[in-house]
Amino acid sequence: MTPMTPSHQPDLQPAALAIAACRRSWAARDDLLRLGIVPFIPLYLLFRALETIQGRMYAELQKGMEADPTALIDIILGMSLASLGLIVVIAIFGVNWIRQMTMGRAAAPGLGLSIGGRHAHFAFVMIMLVVLSFGSSLVISTILSLVGLAQIALLVSMLVMVIGYLVLFTRLSPAWVGIALDAPMPYKLAWQRTRGQGGRLVVALMMTALPAFIAQSLLAMIFVGTGLLAAAPLAFSALSSFISLAYMSVQLNLFVLAYPRFVSETV
Repeated sequence: MTPMTPSHQPDLQPAALAIAACRRSWAARDDLLRLGIVPFIPLYLLFRALETIQGRMYAELQKGMEADPTALIDIILGMSLASLGLIVVIAIFGVNWIRQMTMGRAAAPGLGLSIGGRHAHFAFVMIMLVVLSFGSSLVISTILSLVGLAQIALLVSMLVMVIGYLVLFTRLSPAWVGIALDAPMPYKLAWQRTRGQGGRLVVALMMTALPAFIAQSLLAMIFVGTGLLAAAPLAFSALSSFISLAYMSVQLNLFVLAYPRFVSETV
Protein backbone atom coordinates (compact mmCIF):
# COMPACT_ATOMS: atom_id res chain seq x y z
CA MET A 1 0.00 0.00 0.00
CA THR A 2 1.43 3.38 -1.06
CA PRO A 3 1.84 5.71 1.92
CA MET A 4 -0.03 9.01 1.80
CA THR A 5 1.96 12.17 1.22
CA PRO A 6 2.06 14.13 4.48
CA SER A 7 0.12 17.38 4.30
CA HIS A 8 2.36 19.14 6.81
CA GLN A 9 4.75 21.64 5.27
CA PRO A 10 7.81 23.00 7.10
CA ASP A 11 7.28 26.34 8.84
CA LEU A 12 8.54 29.48 7.15
CA GLN A 13 11.79 30.87 8.55
CA PRO A 14 11.41 34.69 8.77
CA ALA A 15 15.14 35.52 8.82
CA ALA A 16 15.99 33.26 5.89
CA LEU A 17 12.98 34.56 3.96
CA ALA A 18 13.90 38.21 4.57
CA ILE A 19 17.54 37.71 3.57
CA ALA A 20 16.57 35.81 0.41
CA ALA A 21 14.08 38.55 -0.53
CA CYS A 22 16.76 41.26 -0.22
CA ARG A 23 19.26 39.21 -2.21
CA ARG A 24 16.80 38.62 -5.03
CA SER A 25 16.12 42.35 -5.39
CA TRP A 26 19.86 43.06 -5.52
CA ALA A 27 20.40 40.31 -8.09
CA ALA A 28 17.55 41.72 -10.20
CA ARG A 29 18.57 45.38 -9.84
CA ASP A 30 18.67 45.90 -13.61
CA ASP A 31 15.06 44.74 -13.86
CA LEU A 32 14.17 46.92 -10.88
CA LEU A 33 15.40 49.94 -12.83
CA ARG A 34 13.65 48.72 -15.99
CA LEU A 35 10.26 48.12 -14.38
CA GLY A 36 10.57 50.92 -11.84
CA ILE A 37 11.47 53.86 -14.04
CA VAL A 38 7.90 54.52 -15.23
CA PRO A 39 6.15 53.99 -11.82
CA PHE A 40 8.85 56.11 -10.17
CA ILE A 41 7.56 59.32 -11.78
CA PRO A 42 3.94 59.18 -10.52
CA LEU A 43 5.17 57.70 -7.24
CA TYR A 44 7.42 60.70 -6.72
CA LEU A 45 4.68 63.18 -7.66
CA LEU A 46 2.13 61.50 -5.40
CA PHE A 47 4.54 61.46 -2.47
CA ARG A 48 5.14 65.18 -2.99
CA ALA A 49 1.39 65.79 -3.13
CA LEU A 50 0.86 63.85 0.09
CA GLU A 51 3.60 65.84 1.81
CA THR A 52 1.84 69.08 0.84
CA ILE A 53 -1.58 67.78 1.90
CA GLN A 54 -0.23 66.54 5.24
CA GLY A 55 1.29 69.99 5.85
CA ARG A 56 -2.09 71.61 5.18
CA MET A 57 -3.84 69.17 7.50
CA TYR A 58 -1.36 69.81 10.29
CA ALA A 59 -1.88 73.57 9.90
CA GLU A 60 -5.66 73.18 10.11
CA LEU A 61 -5.54 70.84 13.11
CA GLN A 62 -3.35 73.35 14.93
CA LYS A 63 -6.30 75.75 14.82
CA GLY A 64 -8.32 73.44 17.05
CA MET A 65 -12.00 74.38 17.19
CA GLU A 66 -11.36 77.19 14.69
CA ALA A 67 -10.38 74.76 11.93
CA ASP A 68 -12.31 75.23 8.69
CA PRO A 69 -14.55 72.15 8.12
CA THR A 70 -14.63 72.81 4.37
CA ALA A 71 -10.85 72.94 4.20
CA LEU A 72 -10.61 69.69 6.20
CA ILE A 73 -13.02 67.97 3.81
CA ASP A 74 -10.96 69.16 0.83
CA ILE A 75 -7.79 67.92 2.52
CA ILE A 76 -9.29 64.49 3.27
CA LEU A 77 -10.58 64.23 -0.31
CA GLY A 78 -7.16 65.16 -1.71
CA MET A 79 -5.43 62.66 0.57
CA SER A 80 -7.88 59.93 -0.46
CA LEU A 81 -7.33 60.59 -4.17
CA ALA A 82 -3.55 60.66 -3.76
CA SER A 83 -3.67 57.42 -1.76
CA LEU A 84 -5.83 55.82 -4.44
CA GLY A 85 -3.30 56.91 -7.05
CA LEU A 86 -0.51 55.34 -4.99
CA ILE A 87 -2.37 52.03 -4.84
CA VAL A 88 -2.81 52.02 -8.62
CA VAL A 89 0.90 52.72 -9.19
CA ILE A 90 1.89 50.07 -6.64
CA ALA A 91 -0.46 47.56 -8.30
CA ILE A 92 1.08 48.13 -11.74
CA PHE A 93 4.61 47.77 -10.43
CA GLY A 94 3.65 44.89 -8.14
CA VAL A 95 2.08 42.75 -10.85
CA ASN A 96 4.96 43.37 -13.25
CA TRP A 97 7.57 42.62 -10.59
CA ILE A 98 5.89 39.40 -9.46
CA ARG A 99 5.62 38.18 -13.04
CA GLN A 100 9.24 39.12 -13.75
CA MET A 101 10.51 37.31 -10.65
CA THR A 102 8.51 34.15 -11.31
CA MET A 103 8.27 33.80 -15.08
CA GLY A 104 11.09 35.95 -16.43
CA ARG A 105 11.27 39.05 -18.61
CA ALA A 106 8.90 37.67 -21.23
CA ALA A 107 6.07 37.88 -18.66
CA ALA A 108 6.75 41.59 -18.02
CA PRO A 109 8.49 42.89 -21.16
CA GLY A 110 9.91 46.32 -21.82
CA LEU A 111 9.02 48.99 -19.28
CA GLY A 112 6.00 47.07 -17.99
CA LEU A 113 3.45 49.15 -19.86
CA SER A 114 1.36 46.17 -20.98
CA ILE A 115 -1.35 46.87 -18.41
CA GLY A 116 -4.38 44.58 -18.30
CA GLY A 117 -7.11 43.06 -16.19
CA ARG A 118 -4.71 41.45 -13.73
CA HIS A 119 -3.39 44.91 -12.79
CA ALA A 120 -6.93 46.23 -12.21
CA HIS A 121 -7.82 43.13 -10.17
CA PHE A 122 -4.67 43.49 -8.07
CA ALA A 123 -5.42 47.18 -7.41
CA PHE A 124 -9.01 46.33 -6.44
CA VAL A 125 -7.81 43.77 -3.89
CA MET A 126 -5.34 46.26 -2.38
CA ILE A 127 -8.09 48.87 -2.10
CA MET A 128 -10.40 46.37 -0.41
CA LEU A 129 -7.70 45.50 2.14
CA VAL A 130 -7.34 49.19 3.02
CA VAL A 131 -11.13 49.70 3.17
CA LEU A 132 -11.63 46.68 5.45
CA SER A 133 -8.80 47.76 7.75
CA PHE A 134 -10.02 51.36 7.90
CA GLY A 135 -13.61 50.23 8.41
CA SER A 136 -12.59 48.07 11.36
CA SER A 137 -10.66 50.93 12.96
CA LEU A 138 -13.61 53.29 12.46
CA VAL A 139 -15.97 50.86 14.20
CA ILE A 140 -13.54 50.46 17.12
CA SER A 141 -13.09 54.23 17.39
CA THR A 142 -16.85 54.81 17.42
CA ILE A 143 -17.43 52.17 20.09
CA LEU A 144 -14.68 53.54 22.33
CA SER A 145 -16.05 57.08 21.98
CA LEU A 146 -19.57 55.93 22.87
CA VAL A 147 -18.38 54.20 26.05
CA GLY A 148 -16.45 57.26 27.22
CA LEU A 149 -12.95 56.31 26.10
CA ALA A 150 -12.58 58.96 23.41
CA GLN A 151 -9.11 59.92 24.70
CA ILE A 152 -7.64 56.60 23.57
CA ALA A 153 -9.96 56.01 20.61
CA LEU A 154 -7.56 57.45 18.00
CA LEU A 155 -4.54 55.48 19.20
CA VAL A 156 -6.41 52.18 19.47
CA SER A 157 -8.17 52.62 16.13
CA MET A 158 -4.85 53.36 14.40
CA LEU A 159 -3.33 50.22 15.90
CA VAL A 160 -6.34 48.19 14.77
CA MET A 161 -6.02 49.60 11.24
CA VAL A 162 -2.29 48.84 10.95
CA ILE A 163 -2.51 45.39 12.52
CA GLY A 164 -5.65 44.56 10.57
CA TYR A 165 -4.02 45.52 7.29
CA LEU A 166 -0.89 43.48 8.05
CA VAL A 167 -2.98 40.43 8.95
CA LEU A 168 -5.09 40.64 5.80
CA PHE A 169 -2.08 41.50 3.63
CA THR A 170 -0.09 38.48 4.77
CA ARG A 171 -2.85 35.90 5.27
CA LEU A 172 -4.32 36.59 1.83
CA SER A 173 -0.95 36.87 0.07
CA PRO A 174 -1.33 33.62 -1.95
CA ALA A 175 -4.55 35.06 -3.43
CA TRP A 176 -3.10 38.37 -4.61
CA VAL A 177 0.19 36.85 -5.77
CA GLY A 178 -1.90 34.38 -7.75
CA ILE A 179 -3.76 37.25 -9.41
CA ALA A 180 -0.49 38.56 -10.84
CA LEU A 181 0.27 35.07 -12.18
CA ASP A 182 -3.21 34.61 -13.68
CA ALA A 183 -3.85 31.83 -11.14
CA PRO A 184 -5.98 33.48 -8.43
CA MET A 185 -6.61 31.46 -5.28
CA PRO A 186 -9.96 31.75 -3.48
CA TYR A 187 -9.61 34.01 -0.44
CA LYS A 188 -11.01 31.41 1.92
CA LEU A 189 -8.45 28.88 0.73
CA ALA A 190 -5.62 31.44 1.00
CA TRP A 191 -6.68 32.16 4.59
CA GLN A 192 -6.69 28.45 5.38
CA ARG A 193 -3.33 27.77 3.73
CA THR A 194 -1.57 30.56 5.63
CA ARG A 195 -2.93 29.51 9.03
CA GLY A 196 -0.07 29.38 11.52
CA GLN A 197 2.30 31.20 9.15
CA GLY A 198 0.82 34.71 9.22
CA GLY A 199 2.92 35.77 12.21
CA ARG A 200 6.07 34.46 10.55
CA LEU A 201 5.29 36.43 7.41
CA VAL A 202 4.72 39.60 9.46
CA VAL A 203 8.05 39.10 11.25
CA ALA A 204 9.81 38.62 7.90
CA LEU A 205 8.05 41.74 6.61
CA MET A 206 9.30 43.75 9.58
CA MET A 207 12.82 42.42 9.08
CA THR A 208 12.84 43.54 5.44
CA ALA A 209 11.61 46.96 6.57
CA LEU A 210 14.72 47.48 8.72
CA PRO A 211 17.19 48.21 5.86
CA ALA A 212 14.69 50.61 4.27
CA PHE A 213 14.12 52.36 7.61
CA ILE A 214 17.87 52.73 8.16
CA ALA A 215 18.38 54.03 4.62
CA GLN A 216 15.55 56.56 4.99
CA SER A 217 16.84 57.69 8.39
CA LEU A 218 20.40 58.13 7.15
CA LEU A 219 19.16 60.04 4.12
CA ALA A 220 17.12 62.38 6.33
CA MET A 221 20.08 62.90 8.72
CA ILE A 222 22.40 63.77 5.85
CA PHE A 223 19.98 66.17 4.18
CA VAL A 224 18.98 67.87 7.44
CA GLY A 225 22.53 67.98 8.82
CA THR A 226 24.01 69.49 5.66
CA GLY A 227 21.14 71.85 4.94
CA LEU A 228 20.33 70.06 1.69
CA LEU A 229 16.74 69.47 2.77
CA ALA A 230 15.99 73.18 2.54
CA ALA A 231 18.21 73.70 -0.51
CA ALA A 232 17.14 70.64 -2.50
CA PRO A 233 13.85 69.22 -1.18
CA LEU A 234 13.03 67.70 -4.57
CA ALA A 235 16.22 65.63 -4.52
CA PHE A 236 15.35 64.34 -1.05
CA SER A 237 11.86 63.31 -2.20
CA ALA A 238 13.27 61.64 -5.31
CA LEU A 239 15.79 59.57 -3.34
CA SER A 240 13.17 58.72 -0.74
CA SER A 241 10.80 57.54 -3.49
CA PHE A 242 13.51 55.34 -4.97
CA ILE A 243 14.17 53.73 -1.58
CA SER A 244 10.44 53.08 -1.23
CA LEU A 245 10.33 51.44 -4.65
CA ALA A 246 13.31 49.22 -3.83
CA TYR A 247 11.73 48.24 -0.52
CA MET A 248 8.51 47.43 -2.34
CA SER A 249 10.39 44.99 -4.57
CA VAL A 250 11.85 43.27 -1.48
CA GLN A 251 8.40 42.97 0.10
CA LEU A 252 7.00 41.40 -3.03
CA ASN A 253 9.96 39.00 -3.23
CA LEU A 254 9.17 37.84 0.27
CA PHE A 255 5.64 36.80 -0.69
CA VAL A 256 6.79 35.33 -4.00
CA LEU A 257 9.27 33.15 -2.12
CA ALA A 258 6.57 32.04 0.34
CA TYR A 259 3.98 31.43 -2.38
CA PRO A 260 5.07 27.87 -3.42
CA ARG A 261 4.73 26.72 0.20
CA PHE A 262 1.02 27.56 0.13
CA VAL A 263 0.10 26.35 -3.35
CA SER A 264 1.92 23.03 -2.94
CA GLU A 265 0.04 21.93 0.16
CA THR A 266 -2.07 18.80 -0.20
CA VAL A 267 -5.75 19.27 0.56
